[in-house]
Amino acid sequence: MATNHLLATPAFALPLGSSSDDEDDGGEDAGVYSFGQNTYGELALGDTNDRSNPTRVDLGRNSGGKRVVDVACGNEQTAILFENGDVFTCGYNDSGQCAIGTTERVPTLRFSPGLSSNRTARVFSGNGSEHLAALSANGNLYTVGFNMRGQLGLGTATTVTEATLVEELVGKRVVDVACSYFHTAIVIDNGDLYACGCNDYGQLGLGDHSGQLVPRPVEYFLRRPVLAVACGQHYTIASLRDGGVVAFGKNDHGQLGLDRVSEPVLQPTRLAPPLDRAVVPQLSCGYHHTAIVTEDGAVYTFGRNDYGQLGLGHKLHTARPTHVESLSRMRITQVACGCYHTLALSGDGKVFPFGRNNHGQLGLETTVDCLSPQLISTLRNKSVIKVAAGFYHSVCLVGMVGMLKDENQSTNGSGTLSGDLRKMLNNSTRSDITFVIEGRPLFAHSCILVARCEPLEKMLDGRMKDGSQPEIAIPEYSYDVFAAFMEFLYTDQVVALATPDLAADLALELHALADQYLVTSLRRLFHTLVEAKFVHTNVNCSHHYSAVHVKTHYCKFYQWRML
Repeated sequence: MATNHLLATPAFALPLGSSSDDEDDGGEDAGVYSFGQNTYGELALGDTNDRSNPTRVDLGRNSGGKRVVDVACGNEQTAILFENGDVFTCGYNDSGQCAIGTTERVPTLRFSPGLSSNRTARVFSGNGSEHLAALSANGNLYTVGFNMRGQLGLGTATTVTEATLVEELVGKRVVDVACSYFHTAIVIDNGDLYACGCNDYGQLGLGDHSGQLVPRPVEYFLRRPVLAVACGQHYTIASLRDGGVVAFGKNDHGQLGLDRVSEPVLQPTRLAPPLDRAVVPQLSCGYHHTAIVTEDGAVYTFGRNDYGQLGLGHKLHTARPTHVESLSRMRITQVACGCYHTLALSGDGKVFPFGRNNHGQLGLETTVDCLSPQLISTLRNKSVIKVAAGFYHSVCLVGMVGMLKDENQSTNGSGTLSGDLRKMLNNSTRSDITFVIEGRPLFAHSCILVARCEPLEKMLDGRMKDGSQPEIAIPEYSYDVFAAFMEFLYTDQVVALATPDLAADLALELHALADQYLVTSLRRLFHTLVEAKFVHTNVNCSHHYSAVHVKTHYCKFYQWRML
């Protein structure tokens, strides 16, 4: 099928082009930007020179025109995931964490056949982690790399150089993973938390010091579903779906946020106000510091602070969760912690780093540490949609300029129910339905679909009753058209229908899809918008897709042109 322009580029999906470091607006700037340490080629720039300025990665032939959908940074290593499930890795590989089947160094991006064959949907690593985790479209977990303490969850303590299925979790749908150097935390779709690896400081939350070679359920969370999880070097932080944050593990720098520096905490322990009831959709851990983002975009930090990695304007360690006041005017949506630095991403696509900067990992064109958040000026005209932080390096995913707007000027419902539902569009987190179109997964949520579309409700009814995770093939339509259909079900909008370069044949395919699933409101929207885009050559298209109402208008338009 011809290239189409039907679906507006979603978050975490980046059209890629050739390498460029300019600051011009436009889609040609979309892509992957990296900066910081590059000793092992972890910046994916084809050399081993550090960068203190965000530099665009030339994905070239690796991309094949495909879009990047995720990125993960570990200990001097980077993984890049494309929309078709292909994974490329680079950097430090002495433990096989690049998943190429060997332990040779990987100074340039290299294809990972094992990860790519599993229809990978997300990739995970951690700032000091020497292992990589990957989530398949059906919720299976694969791990690879350093495994001295069983952090891969494979039942052994042997290093693995090829992505390997975590058998212990087969039959459970994994939705989130957090990696540290010696341990791993895993969230499944019902909110249960599993943990494996080193437990010397109680970082697995099991109430003892016994390490685990396979993922074990943490009893505390069986009654308290997890919303998000992050791992520091020897500790774990988790937020709860019902509100609140809990912590466990080593606490020698106050990194647990329990308002004291003490002996290790073996059981999950709830933080004090204001985080005891706060809804925290996203959090991140460095080696010894923690950053938390609340649902209203406020950032709290605590723990070690000798490089200013807490962003509080000083270098004092802080055991009490402290609001980063200098970010209060920006609605922060994501934080990413390196070992001793932090990146904060605002809702309008701006990046504010702080902390250690010895290799330029803050992207501020200097190697001077920064005690307070500073804007990365070279990215100010770009729309960053995700940040990732490794040991001493950072990566930003940049989308089309205008994709992200200040919430007060948004046209896509940011800050509204529509905007919040848009964030769930094709988001694997807590998805319980996977559509497969043209070999690519599209994640959905049954509670939304059954409320919005009666034919889909009937389709899903039997599949959901048996408790299995449905994976539904859609052979009749193109991926982008079906994704646009999902966009409407989630948000009542299809952004591209209002664009001037709308491809009529693909728009009509969407109309046929709306017809098939009896979504009359989408048909009405289509009829309203398409009249401004009449082209007489589209009569055949409308006939092919049985869009009788539209074909009538096209015929009238054609007759008028012939007068």
